[in-house]
Amino acid sequence: MRFFLLLLLSWNCLGVHAEPVELTMANKLVALAEYRKGTPNKPAVILLHGFLQTHDFPTVHSLVAGLVDAGYTVLAPTLTLGVTYRKQSMACEAIHTHTMRDGMEEIAAWVGWLKARHHGDIVLIGHSFGSLEAIAYLSDKHDQAVTRFIGISVIEGRLTLDAAQTAHLIAEMRLAANSGEPRVVVHQFSFCQRYQSTPKGLLSYLEWTPRRVLDAAAGLPVPSLFIMGGRDDRLGNGWVSQLKVRSRVKIIEGANHFMDGEYEFDMIDAVLAELKVS
Repeated sequence: MRFFLLLLLSWNCLGVHAEPVELTMANKLVALAEYRKGTPNKPAVILLHGFLQTHDFPTVHSLVAGLVDAGYTVLAPTLTLGVTYRKQSMACEAIHTHTMRDGMEEIAAWVGWLKARHHGDIVLIGHSFGSLEAIAYLSDKHDQAVTRFIGISVIEGRLTLDAAQTAHLIAEMRLAANSGEPRVVVHQFSFCQRYQSTPKGLLSYLEWTPRRVLDAAAGLPVPSLFIMGGRDDRLGNGWVSQLKVRSRVKIIEGANHFMDGEYEFDMIDAVLAELKVS
């Protein structure tokens, strides 16, 4: 009961100070976000949601509440995924035209927006697939204002494919994408059993193989921490063990992929502890 009362109070407080933001991207799509201005001498935080979700996803919402309560400036954007003014999660069966590159460019745009308003360090935090989007952004030409990364429940994406199957599918998608013919492909991806996408869109995600994710995570240009649930059943076998070999990892025993229930407090405490060393 105490947990739910505290969470309700946090959400109510969050709603009072909510500031909706709109940002027009280079492709003319309008993206939405929520912004909370905190203490100027603390790092500002950008929170990225999981696959096909929005900034209203419960895990992200709880993180926003915890960070705002601790005095941090927080920006929680919703990636457009090719839909202007997107406010709802997208169905797996929708026809997806967005690419990983599109997400990276939107992250860059939001970093620029926040940098213009916060003259200090910026920390990227992602949940689930949002962590992978952040890794991709940081592995590219990231803004130097971003000085730290925290990945929560980072996922490797292709849960049902082995390395040989993944390589075959990538080759197949490359042929389809290079053909230039307008078509839709359907395949299992992430939690979607039937993910419908353009060949170019699906390929952009498939190319981030588990090995590439692990290599990129180990070689990030900023200090990073991965927070993982000890009972996360959405990951491939041995994923956390492989991640721990070359990256800093904190395990929250008993927590699932969404860090919900009582484990939300452990997740927030772990994030706040990492921010204090920024």
